[in-house]
Amino acid sequence: MPVSKERFAQGLTADEFQARMTRNQERYEANLAAAAAIITDDDRRAFGARPLSIVAIAEDWCTDVIHFLPVVVALTREVPSINLRIFLRDENPDLIDQYLNQGKYRSIPVFVLYDADWNELGHFIERPAAMTEAMARESRRFAMEHPELPGINRSYENMPEETRNAVRANSSRWRWETMDQWNRVFLDELRAIVEGNASAEAAGE
Repeated sequence: MPVSKERFAQGLTADEFQARMTRNQERYEANLAAAAAIITDDDRRAFGARPLSIVAIAEDWCTDVIHFLPVVVALTREVPSINLRIFLRDENPDLIDQYLNQGKYRSIPVFVLYDADWNELGHFIERPAAMTEAMARESRRFAMEHPELPGINRSYENMPEETRNAVRANSSRWRWETMDQWNRVFLDELRAIVEGNASAEAAGE
């Protein structure tokens, strides 16, 4: 069942979430500043056209949370009509289990969007699909360029620790070097949820 208004009010504000962070705070703050720079006047109009509430399910240890939650936080600072509350995944299993990735994974972040009448407009899980595909291509490229790494063609879990560390470092480098690109894709996907519902309402659907 959807999050009630009363349950929504129990969630953390963005400032409360940040104050509770025990890891990745420096990266989170850097991403917050970068995210603010990509928000356009069109974004402000699209997201500010009507009241909007966003439930975020997150944890500070998750790289995708550190990547994409700052985009939503930056958006709420630019658009005062957006209300955001953040729920910690591990403390709210009943919430995350409503939004399982592929029906089985407790992937985060999750963002659930509600209109003023508390109708769910849609939700977003983890990261853009195009980014997942691009990450896989980058991993294949890295493996081809570094055949000297032992076990480089094994699954990540079965690689020797040295190779796993090298793969992880490359993935991190790639992610943050392309961050602005994927922030834009992510924001456009959230906009599509909001604008798609607005178009349906206008058409009387």
